[in-house]
Amino acid sequence: MLLLTSGASVTWAHHAIVAGHQREGVYALAATVILAAIFTGFQAYEYMEAPFTISDGIYGSTFYLATGFHGFHVMIGTLFLTVCLYRLARGHYSPGHHVGFESAAWYWHMVDVVWLFLFVCLYYWGGA
Repeated sequence: MLLLTSGASVTWAHHAIVAGHQREGVYALAATVILAAIFTGFQAYEYMEAPFTISDGIYGSTFYLATGFHGFHVMIGTLFLTVCLYRLARGHYSPGHHVGFESAAWYWHMVDVVWLFLFVCLYYWGGA
């Protein structure tokens, strides 16, 4: 739910930028970055508490490889969005000029969609 909510908040930030509401965009983008950091923290906690390791068979190998690569992309996306947050707070974006933010938002939505796939495959289907 954290990443899906962050996808909604980054969309909220985009709509605020397009409407020329900079302060609202800053709040929405800050919420996105905070949700991403919380997700990363939960992922780290899960790695520490998991009852299996990467060497415990195909599930452990697949789990840590897939979630590790996804986590790496979450961290890159969080950095990307943090830079956008800094730029938005400094007034670098306008309703007609915000391609850097749009690139970050598209990247973040890709991270969301990949997480939906991983969640179904690793937690729902893989846990059966």
